[in-house]
Amino acid sequence: MAEIRCVRNVVSFFCHSRFARDSKKARVPSVQFELGTPSAHDRHREKGRHSSENMATTSPSAMDHVSKKPKLADGEDAMDVDDKENRKIAKVAFDHETHMRIYYDSLFPAESMMKWLAYGNDLKHPQADAGFMQRREFCFTLPGDVFVRYQSFKDDKELRKELKSKLPSKIDIGPVFNVDPSKRLAYSGGAGSDRVFAPTEREFVMDIDMTDYDDVRTCCSAADICHKCWPLMDVAVKVIDKGLREDFGFNHLLWVYSGRRGIHCWVCDKRARQLSNEARAAVAEYFSVYKGTDASGLVKRVNVSNPLHPSLERALEELKKYWRETYLPEQQLLEDDKYAEPVLAMIPVADVREEVKAAWKRAPKDDSVQKWDELVKRVDKARKAVKGGPDKWALDKCVNEIIFAHVYPRLDVEVSKHMNHLLKAPFCVHPKTGRVCVPMDPKDDDFDPNKVPTVIQLIDEMNAAKAAGKEVSYKETAMNDAVETFNRTFWNGLKKECKEEMDQLHGKVREAVAAAKPLDF
Repeated sequence: MAEIRCVRNVVSFFCHSRFARDSKKARVPSVQFELGTPSAHDRHREKGRHSSENMATTSPSAMDHVSKKPKLADGEDAMDVDDKENRKIAKVAFDHETHMRIYYDSLFPAESMMKWLAYGNDLKHPQADAGFMQRREFCFTLPGDVFVRYQSFKDDKELRKELKSKLPSKIDIGPVFNVDPSKRLAYSGGAGSDRVFAPTEREFVMDIDMTDYDDVRTCCSAADICHKCWPLMDVAVKVIDKGLREDFGFNHLLWVYSGRRGIHCWVCDKRARQLSNEARAAVAEYFSVYKGTDASGLVKRVNVSNPLHPSLERALEELKKYWRETYLPEQQLLEDDKYAEPVLAMIPVADVREEVKAAWKRAPKDDSVQKWDELVKRVDKARKAVKGGPDKWALDKCVNEIIFAHVYPRLDVEVSKHMNHLLKAPFCVHPKTGRVCVPMDPKDDDFDPNKVPTVIQLIDEMNAAKAAGKEVSYKETAMNDAVETFNRTFWNGLKKECKEEMDQLHGKVREAVAAAKPLDF
């Protein structure tokens, strides 16, 4: 309850509503990968991540252990290239059974992932919970869009064995339950029953998807990404990472590239894992600034105050630099009426809006930075001329609102709200691109999603190492860099904290036993 009160106190300054987005059905995993233009179906967002399977209810009858969804139309089994710059590449032969078996056998870092998810409970420690991992849910997506849910594994060996047996095209991680998920049917008691199947903890997760920025990127749309729009993700990582650490005091954040067009964040501090659904929603809403458009569909709406909340004032420093140096020159936002008109529409005073429009006509058509400078100059002049009233208040925050509406992080808040939401696991392979979901360094400004290794690349690297007489393992491939990033930016610090917490708990137990008095945790 202390964490909930803390979150609510912070959010009382800055709490927003969110329009829930409709979840889209997951697509059929690829059987053959092909580099080429995305299909029509692929233009739709891959959201929801089993939203119908995200266990909004803990009743065992809510979802069968294995479910199957209809297959998509023919032609949906091609591997898509995410950037338009690399379209002309020959078809790459890929056999799901052969290549994924090699990947899960020799390349997938099961040990690293299971050590993380055990949070020290895999250690031979007096305070370790030996059954902890067997209460964690894993979901496999098999070829044919078959979802196998409520699985759990005691260690990395058991997980790897099942991966090699089932060869899932995707792995999702769920919460830790109060009992082994496979025994859930025995805990189907109703209200008031002491035999209820329910989640007890789960990492606080966040999801950022490039498709949510389609209205503010001129270079790409839908599943496409390129070097011009990916910096939107870089800025989102920096803003949210700093906010989670400085405003909420979280320390252990795992950032992961989703394998295609987005990013996931796993907040793994103990108190984050134990947040209630209400507290999770409050934290997510804290970062929800962009509120879509008004009824006209033209004017973008953002929830910012004047003066700015301290967290937004800090974020604005990052956004302003990116806005002028990268976003406007790369996206050329003000050179196309489709994107320029919504910017003009955010100027709240009609006379000022007309002045800016006239100035833009005189400015070079291909210079968005100069046009932006004209807007700022005229808004600032009008703001100083107005002595008070609603126009003064609106003009004071106009420039900031435009920046926030375009480049402030856009979260899929629904993913964060519930403890029992499934999310794609790090290190699994995206079924449409073949790229590995690799951990990211939030301080790295040079992350390039188009250079993330594919499963075929990793196998080729491993075969080359074998031919050279080297060890046959992921350490001779680009996967080694991914695991090192995982350890350096995330796991090393968390591992140390988990051990210290267990040592402290054990010390309390020994003191209580020695004093023969009740334990006080």
